[in-house]
Amino acid sequence: MGKQAGQAKSFGANEIDWRTVIVFVSIAFSSQCGGGFAAGSTPWSYFFMNTGFYGILPVVTQPYFCLFMPFVVAAINCFMIYFFMKFAMDFRTFDYSNFLARYGSTFWGGILAKPMQWVYEFNFNWLLIVCMALAYSSSGSALAELTGIPYILTTFIVGIIMFALCMKGSSLVRKNAVFMSAVIFIALVAVNVPNLFFNLSSGRLSAEMAVMSDQMNTSIAQGAGSFVKYLLVALCWAYIFSGQNLGGFGAYVNHAQLFTNKKTLRMAVILSVIANWAFLEISVVNLAANYSEVLEGWQAGKAVYTILVVQNGVGGTVLKGILLTLITVAIFFATISTAINYAQGFNDRVLNWYQKKVKEDPAVSAAKRNKRGAILTLFYVILTWGVSQAGLTSLVSKGLTAVSLINLFTLILPTVMNVIIGWKDADYENLTKEG
Repeated sequence: MGKQAGQAKSFGANEIDWRTVIVFVSIAFSSQCGGGFAAGSTPWSYFFMNTGFYGILPVVTQPYFCLFMPFVVAAINCFMIYFFMKFAMDFRTFDYSNFLARYGSTFWGGILAKPMQWVYEFNFNWLLIVCMALAYSSSGSALAELTGIPYILTTFIVGIIMFALCMKGSSLVRKNAVFMSAVIFIALVAVNVPNLFFNLSSGRLSAEMAVMSDQMNTSIAQGAGSFVKYLLVALCWAYIFSGQNLGGFGAYVNHAQLFTNKKTLRMAVILSVIANWAFLEISVVNLAANYSEVLEGWQAGKAVYTILVVQNGVGGTVLKGILLTLITVAIFFATISTAINYAQGFNDRVLNWYQKKVKEDPAVSAAKRNKRGAILTLFYVILTWGVSQAGLTSLVSKGLTAVSLINLFTLILPTVMNVIIGWKDADYENLTKEG
């Protein structure tokens, strides 16, 4: 492949492009560290107190296994992200539609390529709704628990702010994306790392792990299942957590154009997975060390468990007040970035589809885009606000779980098939960036 105008030079097959590595690690971290993660609700719902899934998975709580489940998530993510991005890099397929068509054409005569595209379209549109609703719910739940204002009102307030930002602030948010990512990173470190050492040194973790062990042994003795059943269910939920991480793999495919050899890609994927695993593991340890209190909060309808970690953790009143402020800001910034990205994605998909359907002149579409975008944004905000009233825990345990299971067909099994079949590497010595 020859160089085109605007393309960066190839780094060759054996050189690591560290700038690209850093860029991708930042993107991957901000993509997976959303409001539900910062609030602690996502790891709690998957690793501690799942509620089954419409009869497909049993209602078996397995918090005893919580400490190793993030490693299983990391292992799955590392395998999946590396191989499907390598495929996209090797075949230069950076649009998810073209990627899926090529990905599904390599096995069984390509019979599943088109169905994979249809299912992914459905899954992505569902993800647009659930993740935006989850963004409202994360911030709304945090405000409700800290201020006592009813959840329906706090999410309404957040909805108004989101609409204003989606209409006027998208460029501002994009310009400050690095700043917001840095704030989220600093807030998570400030909240979780000191509490990690506190919970380990105070013996809270070991005490709560004993509580979990007793609960599981009691349930097994009462006939709820065997140790093996609990372990298998834990592994299933670790996969489901990974599957919802990979729900927006279309964006990852787009970023494959940054890479020109598998050595850079391998390093970027490994470091990004390690970063996300480390933060997830720390969060899980702190939740485990506060298991009894978080369980009571969950039973009482609370959904932002990081607040309980801070309230029961290190420091006096002043320090805890600072940490609570930091985690609230982190949740809100994570919500903003999620909301802007998904609202923009929703608008672009609908408007591009409409333009193609009516065969409208591109100049006319461009002139009417802002007005149409405002109407679509208002509709999207109202729709997702309504969905957010289901509550943060329900959105996580049911909504994102559906995304994970559908990904079995659109990404997980196709990746396994393609890895088994194998494909020829691109010519990395002459491969150049396209973005």
